[in-house]
Amino acid sequence: MNVNQIVMIELLNAISKSNSKNKACTNNNSNVFDFVLQSTFNSILNDSPTCSCSCSCSNENQNKLNGLDTLLSNVNVSKVNNSSNINNAQKSNNKMDDAIKLLESQIGKPYVWGATGPKSFDCSGLVQYVYKNALGKDIPRVSYEQSKFGKAIDKKDLQVGDLIFFDTMNKGRVSHVGMYVGNGEFIHASNPKDGVKKSKLTGYYEKHYRGARRP
Repeated sequence: MNVNQIVMIELLNAISKSNSKNKACTNNNSNVFDFVLQSTFNSILNDSPTCSCSCSCSNENQNKLNGLDTLLSNVNVSKVNNSSNINNAQKSNNKMDDAIKLLESQIGKPYVWGATGPKSFDCSGLVQYVYKNALGKDIPRVSYEQSKFGKAIDKKDLQVGDLIFFDTMNKGRVSHVGMYVGNGEFIHASNPKDGVKKSKLTGYYEKHYRGARRP
């Protein structure tokens, strides 16, 4: 829960309590708004929690002003932080969109063992090329090392851009990598026959699946 939500909840709770506990007092008060605001600050600042119904609460104005200043400062800081987080998330999403576009533009190019682009690729060379040129990230060169780099991701939590790994040589270790593009699909430099292609994470690839990483 962020600061805005906490402040709003506290204000609403305090106003509700003030209205219910001091209803008789507000009926005789010529300025209901000032009364409720005063009672609200009393509650938030942990000053006098109840009113004597004489409408002569003893809180000092300076304490209320300090409390208001603190609340407003926290709200403003929260707004700045939220705005920054939103902007960063948008930039990240835009970069990933560019990465997927770059990845998809490689479909149909030939598979060549040891190739790192831009005219041909092997599996690890392809994902390394996309991460470097679209996302500005340096990742290891070979699939086995890539499978130990970054954050491990459960299959159920896969997101677009995650690297997914396979044991295609039946040797008990990672030997192949692709880049997840959503909807249970990934793009990879598959083999010399098929080149760079899109495949589904089912059948053969589901059987040989060995995990995922988010660099």
